Amino acid sequence: MTKQTRTKANRKKFNIPPKRKVASIRVDHDRKQVVVTTKDMIKNQLHRDGPKIRRTFDVFAKQHISACSELFGEAAGLIVRHLPRLEDEGYKATVSRLLNSAANTYLASIEVARHGYRRQYGMLARSFIETIATVIAIAIEPDALANFHAGKLKSTKCVGWAKGVVAPLGMYYGMLSEQFVHIGPAHAAFEPIAPYTADDQALTFIVSSMRGDAWLLYLAAELVVHDEVEPTRYWKALGGGAVAYDPSEKEREWMAEFLITPD
Repeated sequence: MTKQTRTKANRKKFNIPPKRKVASIRVDHDRKQVVVTTKDMIKNQLHRDGPKIRRTFDVFAKQHISACSELFGEAAGLIVRHLPRLEDEGYKATVSRLLNSAANTYLASIEVARHGYRRQYGMLARSFIETIATVIAIAIEPDALANFHAGKLKSTKCVGWAKGVVAPLGMYYGMLSEQFVHIGPAHAAFEPIAPYTADDQALTFIVSSMRGDAWLLYLAAELVVHDEVEPTRYWKALGGGAVAYDPSEKEREWMAEFLITPD
């Protein structure tokens, strides 16, 4: 057997791609493996592996996507009321643009999750929550809008204000920060970009978070335009610009079905 023939046989035996595609090759003697990286890994992820992973997500999350899509559409209907006022730095125009940004981040987080990037989903979810907290802060704090446009409004402070209105928001933001954004031991875990399965714990968290985020988007949007909507689902005007969170019993029953916990 010639050297060239042996080389071809070894390539076939160890499933090594053609030389022109190989970026690096290493023999792991301890595990008796040949580790190969190729020059088309990004293309493969985008066009070969990504679509396969996406299809598994779409199958297992189908009913959740449908439920979130319905509420997202209702929230979008509230957001677009003042969105065209692009040069307006007033309250409703400003927070409508912020809410539109939050909506885009929400959609981006789902797309990231669909393609198997489980931890990266949490990073975008945290950014979404930070934007929602900023909207709530501008809604309830007299100086927040002016400070926002002056570049002096700290998002972390907004979370503190917002959790006084929506108590779980603070805990949710903290969990996303610690588990997904702040680099720690969890980030050193080996997390392959793989298809989803029915018992995938990450998928369970994602669909729960996805539902909660859609609800928060609607909640914040209705807070902004509560004086233009009749009837409101969550906010009751008290007069003098004051407003109270006051969902009906029927709405609370709907929330109990729509908002699910990871366990």
